[in-house]
Amino acid sequence: MSYYYQGNLAMELEKKSSSVTKTTKRTVRIKPTIPTGEKLLYLLFISLTVTGLGMVGVRYSQISQMNYEIQSTKKENRLIAENNATLKLQIEQLSNRDRIQREAERQGMVYNANAVHTIGQENGKASSLQQKPNQP
Repeated sequence: MSYYYQGNLAMELEKKSSSVTKTTKRTVRIKPTIPTGEKLLYLLFISLTVTGLGMVGVRYSQISQMNYEIQSTKKENRLIAENNATLKLQIEQLSNRDRIQREAERQGMVYNANAVHTIGQENGKASSLQQKPNQP
């Protein structure tokens, strides 16, 4: 019959409240954060690394630009050298003595053998001063 006995509920509550509750203290361990000076040191290292990589990238692009300019200058020099070679050949063709004489005669000039002087001959005499061999 003990399960029928409920007794005074107010007394039971007092009994429960008077019971000793055991409280335990927990120690909460907080992880130490990185000190401010060390954070600044890391930030400085990262910023120097990023700056260094940026400078390497800039220098690489400048080197690439210079290589492109060198290649274009070499190509331009090759084209100019080819042009100079054709111009020298043209000068040689135009300065041919027979062509100059034909062009002068076409424009109405007459050849005077006494007025022609050749410079730079081995014996030092001019060609207009040379005598023709006598024919018998």
